[in-house]
Amino acid sequence: MKIPQGLRALIDDGVIDEVMRPLKSGKEAAVYIVRSGGEVRCAKVYKDMAQRSFQQRVQYQEGRKVRGSREARAIGKASKYGRKRQEIAWKNTEVDALYRLRDAGMRVPEPFG
Repeated sequence: MKIPQGLRALIDDGVIDEVMRPLKSGKEAAVYIVRSGGEVRCAKVYKDMAQRSFQQRVQYQEGRKVRGSREARAIGKASKYGRKRQEIAWKNTEVDALYRLRDAGMRVPEPFG
């Protein structure tokens, strides 16, 4: 199986030992089953923003705040820097939600790393 580019850095750093197979592909990301330190885990690889077909992005991100006026202006203008910052914020929000749900006792995938 061809190793996804998004997992290559984790393999090079020794975090992932083996990519076993793809599990699921969706609008925003692809999920792979991987072996890491003797355990079987899932790794989510986000698609590039230009390749995603997520139509309700504005509604999905409504109400999110960014620190710093520079970032807010850049995101508002949709500059290259702003799109990059928005992408990072979106991914961090998703991981933060997993941690909050897990801490509240919900059954969710356990974030690793």
